[in-house]
Amino acid sequence: MRDQLDHERSTAEAALGHPVPHLLPAGDDLPILAGSIAGDPARARVAWVEPESARVVARVACPPGRPSRGRPVVAAVVDVAMGDGLEDRVLVARLVPEAEAVRVIVASDLEPEPAPAGPEGLALVRLAAGVPVVAVDALDGRGEAVGRLARAGLSELRSDGLAVSGRLGATHGMSAGFGAGAWKETLDEAAFEAGFTPILPTWAPPGFELGRPRVEPDVSYPSGPPSIVMAWTRGDGSERILLRQTVAPLASPAAATQWSSEVDVGGHVGHISGRRLGILVWERPDLAFGIQVRGISRPEDIALRVARSIPPG
Repeated sequence: MRDQLDHERSTAEAALGHPVPHLLPAGDDLPILAGSIAGDPARARVAWVEPESARVVARVACPPGRPSRGRPVVAAVVDVAMGDGLEDRVLVARLVPEAEAVRVIVASDLEPEPAPAGPEGLALVRLAAGVPVVAVDALDGRGEAVGRLARAGLSELRSDGLAVSGRLGATHGMSAGFGAGAWKETLDEAAFEAGFTPILPTWAPPGFELGRPRVEPDVSYPSGPPSIVMAWTRGDGSERILLRQTVAPLASPAAATQWSSEVDVGGHVGHISGRRLGILVWERPDLAFGIQVRGISRPEDIALRVARSIPPG
């Protein structure tokens, strides 16, 4: 078995032109499933390689994601349906070093066996066709769950070999509006429930009043750290500055896009975008922040000034 794995790894690496730290062997009319990590921010990627011809049948790159102590697993379900008859469905996951295996919870009595993590925390699990994935658990060496990724946080991708479609997992939307959660009377009460101490800016535009704090659960990580949300409003509330913060690092790191630009926030890289709606996201080693400015002229300037007034950690 070991010789077969080594041979298939060599075949996959020669076909793909890069190292393959983890794979599932060919079998049951399925080719080799080769997994690896690449990019900045890092993302898992998988490829299907014919063991005899070394032909690469399909490749899929998952959305960027990084596991951390508070969010110990990131994952995607990938469906491949090719015209030449290849049909496969796999879970592609990354785990923190403290986790040794992944357990997939499915809407069926026949749950897959826990799958050990390979190098770089990469785990691959072949799934039955058409069975919904409910959640994914990261397991320690004793088989105990150290964290769970709910279905909302799973990316779901489909490929026909020519194009990839699907949906991204609903990981921390640091720049979004109010979501599910509960209002708290004081910031101390919110901090106690969220499990961390939030930091507020020392500047807001004249006339803006601070409202009650809100603790929002992360629907993707039910056992992970929630967010604390504060909002400053003026007038009838159409002018609003919203600040969300949670424990860093985020599972889905902010990244530059064609609509954003990098800015400095207290020595940390932030990504800012928007004209009518200013959005700024940045992370420190301890906390991650998202600011949204609505109904105010020059919202990007306001967002940046508010962010830079937050005391350093």
